[in-house]
Amino acid sequence: MSVVDLSATPEAAPAGRSSAGIAGPIATVDVLDDLAAAAPAWRELAAHGAIATAFQRFEWIDAWQRNVGTPEGFRPLVVIGRDRTGAPAFLWPFVHRPGALTVARFPGLAHSGLNIGLWRRDVAAALTTADILALLRQAGRRHGIDLFRLERQPPRWRGLDNPFARLSHRPTVDDVPSQAFPAEPPEEVFKAVVSRDMRGRLRTKERKLEKLAGYRYLRATTAADADRVLDAFLAQKAAHFAAQGIPDVFAEPGVAAFLRESCRTGLADGRPGIELHAIEGGGEVIAVMGGVADDHRFSCMFNSYTTSENGRWSPGLILITHIVRDCAARGLAGFDLGPGAASYKGFFCREPENLFDSEVAVSLRGRLAAPLLASLAEARRRAKQNERVRALVHRLRRLVGGEAPAARPD
Repeated sequence: MSVVDLSATPEAAPAGRSSAGIAGPIATVDVLDDLAAAAPAWRELAAHGAIATAFQRFEWIDAWQRNVGTPEGFRPLVVIGRDRTGAPAFLWPFVHRPGALTVARFPGLAHSGLNIGLWRRDVAAALTTADILALLRQAGRRHGIDLFRLERQPPRWRGLDNPFARLSHRPTVDDVPSQAFPAEPPEEVFKAVVSRDMRGRLRTKERKLEKLAGYRYLRATTAADADRVLDAFLAQKAAHFAAQGIPDVFAEPGVAAFLRESCRTGLADGRPGIELHAIEGGGEVIAVMGGVADDHRFSCMFNSYTTSENGRWSPGLILITHIVRDCAARGLAGFDLGPGAASYKGFFCREPENLFDSEVAVSLRGRLAAPLLASLAEARRRAKQNERVRALVHRLRRLVGGEAPAARPD
């Protein structure tokens, strides 16, 4: 751990500003390499309404770090700004893996769909571009960081302009299809989100599934339900990946343990780290969706559907209709279906979240690497937007894995 007193650290001050006015209301900055040490400030900010996405919950990040991050060699780096009373004003969680090029990124890596850190509104408005750059670079130099790579950030969250958007940035590889809910009763929200034609088509298909013994929709509220639904998801996803000839990312070391812990943690309080939604009947779990949620939004992390005959009736789409109703009934402001383009997402989400990425170089190596990494990311983004490239990828997958259908949720 290191503590930087900004009132006594001239290098943190942008040129032409007095050290007493560095970073507006920020007096000191803690740079911690241990999540447990950061937990009190983290929870204090969360309890006082700091702006953050559900992917920045301490419990979610802690579970990922212990099960995936640490075994893979990633170390925490948490930057906490404090005001002149000592109260936490912002918290930026990062992880890094020392190497020839040490890059600090938001925790969770590809598992985290939306990243912004934790911000008090007054501090977010007060920090300038120069302040943010100075604080990042100072923290980076003290901990051997070459480059900060800030990925999958929303430009605006809960009415707050993302302060990191003041940095130089570019579109991220994948946008997040999202949908805000109108301020209407739950059933009117459902009608606004799901078109009349789609409601009719899916209602006809759901009648087929309703003939199955014990058919129901559920949001897991017990450890037994969570384990059963997650086991079904892992088996379904493994079968779909195998059919397509794609490596099973959920079989990578620590990932299943991270998911299981996050699905169980907080269940007793009704706030699990990862919510599990499912429809089941006829002795099987037919479709699954897991995601993170707070009182603002549900964000999908993963989904799957059965490989049995029941998969013919679009169970993944039917499940989404139940999730929309559930989110509306809980008073959430909207939901999203996670990063990436897929045709089914357009049936429910018509407001793409135009995410952005930034690179902030700290060392000479970071300055040399930043343009290359940005160019590679842009090439990936353009390739994903190219219909011919996407079609070629799908054809190659079918050739490798036979003629199995894609593992989409419908």
